Amino acid sequence: MKGYVSLLLSIAAISLLGPTFASAAAVERTIVYIECALGERTSRGTGVVVSPQGHILTAKHVIFDPNARCQASIGVADPNSARLVIRQPANPPNEVDVALIRFADQQQYEYMRFCSLEDWMIRRKIFVAGFPAGTETGSPSFREGVLSTVFPNQRGLIETDGQTIAGMSGGPVFSNNLAGLVGLVIGAKFDPGTGLVNNYAILPVSDYAAIFNLTVSDVPCYHRGNEVELPAGLAHWTSDSGPKKLGVRVEQGFCFLTSIGGMFNGPNARVSIEVDNGEYVLSGVNPTGQVGASVRCIWYD
Repeated sequence: MKGYVSLLLSIAAISLLGPTFASAAAVERTIVYIECALGERTSRGTGVVVSPQGHILTAKHVIFDPNARCQASIGVADPNSARLVIRQPANPPNEVDVALIRFADQQQYEYMRFCSLEDWMIRRKIFVAGFPAGTETGSPSFREGVLSTVFPNQRGLIETDGQTIAGMSGGPVFSNNLAGLVGLVIGAKFDPGTGLVNNYAILPVSDYAAIFNLTVSDVPCYHRGNEVELPAGLAHWTSDSGPKKLGVRVEQGFCFLTSIGGMFNGPNARVSIEVDNGEYVLSGVNPTGQVGASVRCIWYD
């Protein structure tokens, strides 16, 4: 039993670290610094790659004129490494502050998928990303917030407390688990009397997914409850039924044993939660009899 306990504790410790760095790295490989110029005017903002062909979603006011020459760089605000981008003929309503551009050079790009917003997602956490004006490091900035509402106003925008500043316009708004894109940074609403910010506005990208041919995330951005609804067969699992995948990946949540039973009749007898190809698996063996267990899994969000 000592070896089993040690294994279980090590798995729990790893799980509690939260989402893996692979998710964060994918975000940094899809966030885009954008710089557009026409005559003496220069506009700087942010975007996000949304297709393997290099399409970039951003705010329309960043691409302020159809004749502006725009360049973009992935993951860093560096005009010296920026590449030409071309405005795409997508047709959102004129009053909607969103535009689609594409890298001119043809190659395969890593891209972000999107998640739709539903009523029950109010108050869920988000990460707002972008390149603030005057950034000295060239690295993207991330700010945490919540979805103040999921109901768009007359301009098609929703409120959040995720603080943004100039240069972050058009930047991606990610779910807390970084599984998908939920919006774009548009701007802020100011109190006319005090000049202070009332709230920050984001554009829900799912409302325009069909127009821009966006890809839906194959991983949920949020879950209604914290606990995973596991298959009924795991309620009374026994070792003779073989290993059982729990349907939860290490970047999505953590799993732990809640009870074990049976006679552990040898040094190789065990019940454990292991990781196979990034997914939690419940398994066990007892050479001279059965052992059983029950398990719980909790989503990170």
